[in-house]
Amino acid sequence: MKKIVLFLAAALLVGTALISCKDKKAPADTKPVETSMFTKEDTAKVMDLVNQFTVCLQNGDIKGAVDMLVYLEGDSIKPQTPANLQRQAVTLSFIAGKPGYELERIILNNTTNNEAKINVVLFEKKDENDKRPNTTAIYVRPVFIDGQWHLTPRDNITESVKDDPVEEAVERKAAAEELANEED
Repeated sequence: MKKIVLFLAAALLVGTALISCKDKKAPADTKPVETSMFTKEDTAKVMDLVNQFTVCLQNGDIKGAVDMLVYLEGDSIKPQTPANLQRQAVTLSFIAGKPGYELERIILNNTTNNEAKINVVLFEKKDENDKRPNTTAIYVRPVFIDGQWHLTPRDNITESVKDDPVEEAVERKAAAEELANEED
C-alpha cells in the first residue's frame, strides 16, 4: 500500500511539473535559430544577409532586395532571369516601405534546405479594438554554395529549371482552368 501511495505522489509531482512548464514561453527578445551542422559564424552570416535584405525592403529599395536574391540550379548559383527579377520586384513592391519588419526565425538544415521567416507589419493599428490582421510573412531560403551564403527566393525550384517561370505559371493556370471546365 505504501508503494502505491509513493507511486501516485510521484506521478502527481511529475504531472504538475509538466503542466507548469508547458505555460512558460521563451523571452520575447530572442530570435529562434535552429541549426544542425553549422557554426555560430554561419548563423551570424545568414542573419546579416537576412537583415541586409530586410533593410532594403524597409527603405523601399526593391532593386537592392531583388539584387540580393540568386537562383539555385542544382548545386550552382545562377543569376536570376529577367522574368524572375521582374516577378520578384512585383512581389516585393507590395511589402516594401512598410512600418515594421521582424526576423522570426532562421532554420538551417543543410546547404540548401533552409528557411528564414520575416514578419511584415503592413499598417499600424490606430485603434486597439481593430481586429483586422495587419501582418504577413515572407520567406527566403539561405543556401551555402561554394563556401558562401546566398539568399534565394523560397519558391526556387532546383529540380527543373524553366526558361520563363512567368510563362510556366500561366501554363499551370490554364491547365487548372481547363481541368475545372472538364469537371463542370
